[in-house]
Amino acid sequence: GVLMRVFVTIIPPILSLSWFPYCRSRVLSYAFCLHQDVMKLACADITFNCVYPVILVALTYFLDALIILFSYILILKTVMGIASAEEQAKALNTCVCHISCVLVFYITVIGLTFIHRFGRHAPHMVHITMSYVHFLFPPFVNPV
Repeated sequence: GVLMRVFVTIIPPILSLSWFPYCRSRVLSYAFCLHQDVMKLACADITFNCVYPVILVALTYFLDALIILFSYILILKTVMGIASAEEQAKALNTCVCHISCVLVFYITVIGLTFIHRFGRHAPHMVHITMSYVHFLFPPFVNPV
């Protein structure tokens, strides 16, 4: 399932980038290769690469949210069956920490996708800042 998801979600935009002719400067705006930045350098019709990531983010993260919600319902059902209030509090604390880490990742990905899709008139610094927040913030916050 994991390999199928990676193939369906990640491979199509990357392959389509390799087919495009590039006629603009080949200098990226960021210190790392970001799909949205590479798309802007293409001279061909990039409609697929503009629409696919937005649909992908919406469907993938909606499905992820449903699966996470279902798993936490099962976890909470099990935790409430534990006799000790101290054990319940410890398990709930762990669940809240995990949900916070997951939300940090998803919110930055969704924010970056929508900034690049709909923020064409936003200052370039907003795009750069969002990309670095997406790239650096989740790993820094995860240990906390």
